[in-house]
Amino acid sequence: MKILIAGAGEVGTHLAKMLSKEKHDIILMDPQEDKLAFARSGMEIMPFVGNPTSLNDLESAGIDRMDLFISVTTEEATNITACMLASKMGAEKTFARINNYEYLLPKNKEFFNGLGVNSMIYPEMLAAKEIVSAVKRIWTRQYWDLLGGALI
Repeated sequence: MKILIAGAGEVGTHLAKMLSKEKHDIILMDPQEDKLAFARSGMEIMPFVGNPTSLNDLESAGIDRMDLFISVTTEEATNITACMLASKMGAEKTFARINNYEYLLPKNKEFFNGLGVNSMIYPEMLAAKEIVSAVKRIWTRQYWDLLGGALI
C-alpha cells in the first residue's frame, strides 16, 4: 500500500515507523527538514520536505498514486484542508487528526465524507478511553477482549 503521511511530529513519526515495518511504501512529509532527519537513517521511509496544503508539494509527492493519505499535524485546519486537497487530487482514502469531538458525531460523517475526509481520529478521546480502561483493570497490565467483550 502506498501511504503519504503529513506531519513528522510524534504521531506521524510513530505511525510511519509502524507502517514501514508492515512493508508499506511510506512517504513522510513535513515542511521542516530537520524533523525528517531520522527517516534517512536506514529506515524504509521516504522523507519529503513539503507543505501538505500546497498543491505543488502534494503533486510532487505523488498524491495521485497514493492509496492512503494521512494528515496528523498539530493543526486541525491543516489536516482537514490537506485531506480535502489530497482527495480531489487522487488519493483513494484520507485520514485526518482532529481536535474537535463534534466532527465525529454520526450526523457529521456524511458532511466530512463529501468534503473528502474519509476518516478522523480524536487522540484525546482515545487516551481517555485507555485511562478509563486501565482504571477498571488496575490488577493487570495486559488483557485480551474476546468474543465481543464476553471474555476478558
